[in-house]
Amino acid sequence: MINPWVIAAMIPAMVIVMIHFAIGPFGHPTRLHWHMRWKQWPAGIKTPLLLIAAILLAAGASHA
Repeated sequence: MINPWVIAAMIPAMVIVMIHFAIGPFGHPTRLHWHMRWKQWPAGIKTPLLLIAAILLAAGASHA
């Protein structure tokens, strides 16, 4: 059975990845400021967030 909490956690995880790579809606010129602001964050904050996002996305993909 698919855990709905894992699937729900995939949404903010994908948003973090999309902001990091400036893809999807965050790559559009009107929303590119989100990506530029993300690039200014310290690596000590970005790296754990990206790691957690990758783990959540892998867990969600394995559930599907």
